Amino acid sequence: MRIYVKDRRRSPRLRVRLLFSLSTCRNANGSGAPREHLLKGHTRDIGAHGLGLTVPQVHLDGHHLAAEERELRLKLELPGGPVSMVVVPRRYEMVEESELGCRYVIGARITQIDGEDRERYLSFIAEGLGRQLAVS
Repeated sequence: MRIYVKDRRRSPRLRVRLLFSLSTCRNANGSGAPREHLLKGHTRDIGAHGLGLTVPQVHLDGHHLAAEERELRLKLELPGGPVSMVVVPRRYEMVEESELGCRYVIGARITQIDGEDRERYLSFIAEGLGRQLAVS
């Protein structure tokens, strides 16, 4: 586990709890089709380049999620509908008190998000940050 002394984020983060599902793709099942397993959790915060994800476990499909620079598909539930992206976990930590059954926080970098999904995601962050500043 890595411990960072200072906040290394390059962009502002919006503290928000949104549901998501993570998946990896196994080779194939008997029919030759990919077999997908999902891990569900919620965000701790989101930013233009990364997310803080809370999950109940750090293993999926027999793999440690924060090891080996493993790419994961993430479907994030925004109020206007889901957006899909590819993320790479950068670090993780176990929290002392679980949040809604989630005991781990994973810091993930966004490596791919396509056109319309990117626009909706960034717009959601900008609107949320604007509301936070207005309240401050």
